[in-house]
Amino acid sequence: MSKKKKLFSDEFIRSLLLTLEQTNFDEYMNLSYAVLMSSPSVILKRKDPVDEKLTGINGMIKYFEEKEEYEKCTNLQKLSSLLYTTDLDEDENDESFIN
Repeated sequence: MSKKKKLFSDEFIRSLLLTLEQTNFDEYMNLSYAVLMSSPSVILKRKDPVDEKLTGINGMIKYFEEKEEYEKCTNLQKLSSLLYTTDLDEDENDESFIN
C-alpha cells in the first residue's frame, strides 16, 4: 500500500481553515461536516477526549438545526452515539452515515 503524498503542511491547512472560519462560516461548517462524514471511524478513533468531540459535534448539530438541515443533524447524532462504542473497526460504518 502506498503512502499518500502530503500536498500541504499541517500549518498551512490550519491557516486555511482559520481563514475560512472567519470569512465564510457557512462554508467552513459545510466543509467540517463533509470531513466528519467522509470517514467517521477515523474521527471516532482520534485520541481527543470524548467530551471535546461531543462539544464539537453538538455545536455542529445546533448550527445545522438553525439552518434547518435536519438530515445533517441526524447523521451527526449517529456519529455522536458511536463515541461510546469501543470496538469500532476502521471504515466499518462509514458508508452508513451519508444518506
